[in-house]
Parts: sequence; structure tokens; C-alpha cells
Amino acid sequence: MLLIDKTFEIVTNESAEHGDIADAGFSAIGEKYTFKELVLILKGLYIHPSQSPANRSSRVWFTSEPEQDYMTGEYRSESIHFSPDNPSRKVKYWIKAMQLAGVKLSNHHNQGA
Repeated sequence: MLLIDKTFEIVTNESAEHGDIADAGFSAIGEKYTFKELVLILKGLYIHPSQSPANRSSRVWFTSEPEQDYMTGEYRSESIHFSPDNPSRKVKYWIKAMQLAGVKLSNHHNQGA
């Protein structure tokens, strides 16, 4: 199992006018995912890496497409992060999940946590 932290951002029309977000924070800490589940969500839900090409490290996070709440007009996106509560030996599985999900990776081999 890999531990995943989730964060969220909410953007309103008003906050966007000021180049800001309306709200942000953690929605989950240390949520458990199997390797297979991680690959699947990287392929289908959290499709935007924090950098491209992505470093081969645990510092890369992935963000979903923003979804609009049609009642309020707010846009909410979520990001997943390799939890710092994971043992460092698990970084290789985070990197392998990125590879299997088809994420474009840099040629540098920086596995730092």
C-alpha cells in the first residue's frame, strides 16, 4: 500500500478576478492505495503532473480537471501527493506508477523524497 495525501482548491469568479483561489486545504491525509489503484487514477482522474516532463521523484504531484458546481459556479480541483509518511523505499513505486500511467518523465533519476 502507498499512502496518498489529497489537497483541494476552489476557485470562484471573484477569486479568479483577483488571480487567487477562494479556498484550499487537505481533503485526506495518508489514504491507502494499492499500486494498481494508483496507476488507474493517474490514468483517468489525476492526469496533470505538476511538471512536464516529470522528475523521477516523490515531489511530483498530480491534479484533476476542475469540476464546476453549477449551483455556486465554483470550480474545484483535487491533487494527489506522495505522502511523507511513506517509507522512502516506496518512492520507486510512485515513479513506476507514473511510468505505467504514461506520464512523460525526465531522463534524470532523482528519486529523492
